Amino acid sequence: MLIVGETSEKSSGFQIYLIADRAFEPRLKKYFMLQSTFAMFASVIGIPLLPFWLLGLGRAIHRRQYEALECVLTPRSLNFHKGFLIRIQKSVPLDKITDLALVEGPLLRHLGLCSLGIETAGGGAATSTAQLTGVVDAIAFRDAVLRQREDVDRLDGMVEGVGEGL
Repeated sequence: MLIVGETSEKSSGFQIYLIADRAFEPRLKKYFMLQSTFAMFASVIGIPLLPFWLLGLGRAIHRRQYEALECVLTPRSLNFHKGFLIRIQKSVPLDKITDLALVEGPLLRHLGLCSLGIETAGGGAATSTAQLTGVVDAIAFRDAVLRQREDVDRLDGMVEGVGEGL
């Protein structure tokens, strides 16, 4: 789902202007299931748990994991939330993003998915801040983020130019 130019009421009571709110592919649940099943199969400890995992426990956990995913592009940052047992919330300022890399491994490609790697400047080298796997229309979302980052850079440059002229 791409929402352009809407405001959203958050629990803090502040209005946040959304550039884009991005949904995730339903096939992502299958990717999570295949990935975890392979990891359990590869470990000696996971093999006895595999029948319970395949009979419903895995699906229930990955459904909750999928439902907890959220990605929002605001005028100055990219915010994302994931996880239901261990919640991870990150806010990446757009002016710190150096690259958004699309990654398609064999399993992702087979499922028609890709992963969007967010790279930021830090410590003299680009570092990967996060991976957003299964974003709906990832290429268009990447382009929207990069366009917004350019708008932020242009606006900051204009503000600096005005400040120097005073």
